[in-house]
Amino acid sequence: MIGLFHSRNGFTFCADAQGLAIEPGPKPVSLNRQELDQLGLELRDDYKIPLAEGQQGHDITGRILTALQEAANRCRGPEEAWMAQDLKRAMILIGGLDEDVAQRILDQEGI
Repeated sequence: MIGLFHSRNGFTFCADAQGLAIEPGPKPVSLNRQELDQLGLELRDDYKIPLAEGQQGHDITGRILTALQEAANRCRGPEEAWMAQDLKRAMILIGGLDEDVAQRILDQEGI
């Protein structure tokens, strides 16, 4: 299989089925979305947990994720960046919970 290649600022990027190689060495470099696409890599937000069809607003984790997303969308400007980041972290934690586990935790807390 032929790998995908990209060169920028003296670095060579090679992506293939075995992984991604960046040469010549450990120096910070940033790639934009188009450059990532050239390597066959997709940029995504891990905090955007996909909900199964029909789950939005019906189960406890779905409702919590929706509320957290709404709150994160309301965070504007650099003074609220810390809050938006914490809300995204909470979304990751909640999104990883099994519905039964989430309900047991809420029951234990009396909520």
